Amino acid sequence: MTALRIRLFVLVLGVTMLVWAGAAGWTSFSTRTEVERVLDGRLVEAARMVAALDVPASGPAQRLAPAPYSRQLSCQIWSLDGALVGQSAGAPDAPLAGGAPGFSSRQIGDEQWRVYTHVDAARGIRVMVGDSLAVRQHLVNDLMLGLLLPAAVGLVALALLLWFGVRSGLSPLARIARAIELRSPQTLEPLAVDPVPEELRPLVQAMDDLLARLEGARRAERDFVANAAHELQTPLAGLKTQAEVARRATDPAMRDHALERIAISVGRTSRLVRQLLELARQEGREAEPANRFSRVSDVVNGVASDYAHLAATGSRSIVTACGLRDVDLAIDAEALRLALGNLVENALHHGSKGPVRIECAANHGLELRVIDGGAGIAAEEVERVRRRFERGPRAMSGGTGLGLSIVEAAIAPAQGVLEFRPDDTGFAAVLRFPSHRVRISSNGAS
Repeated sequence: MTALRIRLFVLVLGVTMLVWAGAAGWTSFSTRTEVERVLDGRLVEAARMVAALDVPASGPAQRLAPAPYSRQLSCQIWSLDGALVGQSAGAPDAPLAGGAPGFSSRQIGDEQWRVYTHVDAARGIRVMVGDSLAVRQHLVNDLMLGLLLPAAVGLVALALLLWFGVRSGLSPLARIARAIELRSPQTLEPLAVDPVPEELRPLVQAMDDLLARLEGARRAERDFVANAAHELQTPLAGLKTQAEVARRATDPAMRDHALERIAISVGRTSRLVRQLLELARQEGREAEPANRFSRVSDVVNGVASDYAHLAATGSRSIVTACGLRDVDLAIDAEALRLALGNLVENALHHGSKGPVRIECAANHGLELRVIDGGAGIAAEEVERVRRRFERGPRAMSGGTGLGLSIVEAAIAPAQGVLEFRPDDTGFAAVLRFPSHRVRISSNGAS
């Protein structure tokens, strides 16, 4: 927070200094120009006043008494034939100017002069009035010091005010930082920092939303771990019981039955662990890149081949009807295979006798349908069976309740959606993908 405060202060002060320096430079230039103009006007006015005096064009040089407002001026009166007629006290003996009318500058000894020459041809005199540039520069410097010194003091005061203003303006951020710093890692309630300026409300709201999502994720994780532990506890308890039975059994038939139950429990536990790992792996994946495609027909045929043996053990079959032979989908092939395979496995386990059908359709995107002849899932049960470890009322006893969660996690990075629909021949589980994730080759069917 201190670094931000210093950076903001330096930025504001730097901009202020830049504007102030520009204003000071312009003020100095314009003031100096105006003072020079006023002093030059004074020279002209003094020369004309002296020319109006009753001074003879010849005779001995006279000492002139300067007007009160021109005590710092030096004046000389010369005849047109070059004789000094009169001069003011302190004026140099050498001519102030060369004799041409108007303004001129002249170095006399160690001093530089600014001189105005007025020529009165009717009276035969030439009046020269001069300003010492050293005196003039001293006057200008005093004036500029009087202007810039208060401005410099004001700039220092402004810097102090800016510092306190920036510190006060950033105090809500400091309160938010302290509220976060003082929190325990286990505390995910909203920040409750009041009052908050309108500009910072989106930040606080975003933080509160993030905390709420973290709390939801942590709650879901706790529930997941608890449910997983509960689901593992049942087959493990069965394993222990059957192992004890097999160890103590004296009847070969009873021992064989106990070993068979152990094998079933091991298979159920292995399937549960496998699905837990699959779910964790799919939930950790990022969004699928739009330039990596998988051939849909290859995935469909692969799933049909993978589950053909499972279908045969139940005297069932898998039929594929995917006419989109050259259609690609922006999704990882293994993720699509996992999602479609879980739907096929569910249909084989929970559907009625008869074939399981896999269909493809281009319908405002892409749809992959797994259809079986069973009654499917009742509308009021759909949301419940989507939850982890939840099974439908007609689910087999060995199910884990994770299949649909794995399906949704696998297709989520590709913006896929899982839907359930009644079908003319039974019930359909549908994977639907948006059109921008689908690519159809120029020689493909659609």
